[in-house]
Amino acid sequence: MSQSSDRAESTPIGVEELHAVEQFLYREARLLDDRLYTEWLGLLADDCTYRVPTRENIQSVRGQPPVTIDDELAEVAYFEDDKLTLLAKVLRLGTGTSWGENPPSRTRRLVTNVEVLRGEAPDELLVYSNLLLHRSRRVDEVSQFVGQRRDVLRKTEKGMLLAKRVVVLDMNICDSSHMGNFF
Repeated sequence: MSQSSDRAESTPIGVEELHAVEQFLYREARLLDDRLYTEWLGLLADDCTYRVPTRENIQSVRGQPPVTIDDELAEVAYFEDDKLTLLAKVLRLGTGTSWGENPPSRTRRLVTNVEVLRGEAPDELLVYSNLLLHRSRRVDEVSQFVGQRRDVLRKTEKGMLLAKRVVVLDMNICDSSHMGNFF
């Protein structure tokens, strides 16, 4: 899902649909911040993919097209998970042997600038939002992650489900040990 995939002629969504998407995103943030990971998994489509790519610094070259954010996204990712992998992570958190999360992280997600477009399929919505994730653990472990989320939400009989997420972080170097509770 790239920025160039935006379709200017996309049919606008209604206020009620926008509100439903925002409520979905806010509920998701609350479930994660409250460590209700099993409930959070219920918001994911069975074929869900979740990717946080690394970023490269690319120099602009005179006479060449400007460097886009998509140009900076690397093939390598901090993580690239599907629902099964996320389930395994959630199950591991419940074992007491996930040392990177013992004691557990305290997180707060601020989701803003929600923009919703019609997706490629009639039952899908393309959702852009900004994310500020504050994470603290122990006395001296504090980190923040800032970026854009590019989601595909699918409307189903069960309600909206997250079908795809790409998180484009604004930093190009992250200490991955601090990303344990990122999802």
